[in-house]
Amino acid sequence: MIAQMRFLTVFCLFLAFGCSNGSPKKSAPEVKTAVAEKLSVTALELTIQGMTCTGCEQTIQSGLSSVKGVKQVKANFKDGKAYVEIFPDLADTSKIKESISSSGYVLTTIKSIPLDSLRLKL
Repeated sequence: MIAQMRFLTVFCLFLAFGCSNGSPKKSAPEVKTAVAEKLSVTALELTIQGMTCTGCEQTIQSGLSSVKGVKQVKANFKDGKAYVEIFPDLADTSKIKESISSSGYVLTTIKSIPLDSLRLKL
């Protein structure tokens, strides 16, 4: 019985410490960030009709944030625009259009903009 307990103790210690290759382990958010940085990002300016208040902005932002490939989004009802940063390899513009129309708004244009100008707006 004691031999089995010693074996289990040594085995657990091996699993806890012995399997490391000496490099520090990355946590899940660090891994996700590292992967995201390797993917290219694109900035889009969406012209949307029908936004009249900050509640409309929240609806647009919430809907677009749930679309696969959307990194971040900021809507502005005053100028009728939404600014979206996407991973083009993952995002589908038809899903972006569908998200906006299903929320009750009309997407009139999608325009690529420089990433630097997008970051000023976010």
